[in-house]
Amino acid sequence: MTLVHAALIATALLLGAMLFFSFAVAPMVFRALERPQAAKLMQALFPLYYLVILGLGAVAALTLGIAGDPLHGGVMAFVAAAAALLRQGLLPRLDVLRPLKEAGDADAQASFARLHRASMIVNLVQIVAVAAVLVRLLP
Repeated sequence: MTLVHAALIATALLLGAMLFFSFAVAPMVFRALERPQAAKLMQALFPLYYLVILGLGAVAALTLGIAGDPLHGGVMAFVAAAAALLRQGLLPRLDVLRPLKEAGDADAQASFARLHRASMIVNLVQIVAVAAVLVRLLP
């Protein structure tokens, strides 16, 4: 297997995981569970979700970089780095704000909503970036 094949597999797995989690798992959790339980489950799943993005994105970035495709390697490095920042920076902030928001703190509610919206935008950008790289890698 060549490095480009390894990158292709990592990128395809990453896109599949991101699409499945974002458009199947998350909506189903909120349909199947009461909001407090759904939020608690999602809070437990997000660190793993971002770790998967970080790991597969890093594999794709490294293999593409070594294989001589710095543009697509850079895109995948951005995806991995964004996941690391969200996991290590945004999630802890949301965890601090969540109980305050639930207690009715208006400032916490606004901050939580702003951060949640930002994470959704970054997630969408990541999905588009991964899809674009995958399209370029397909034979």
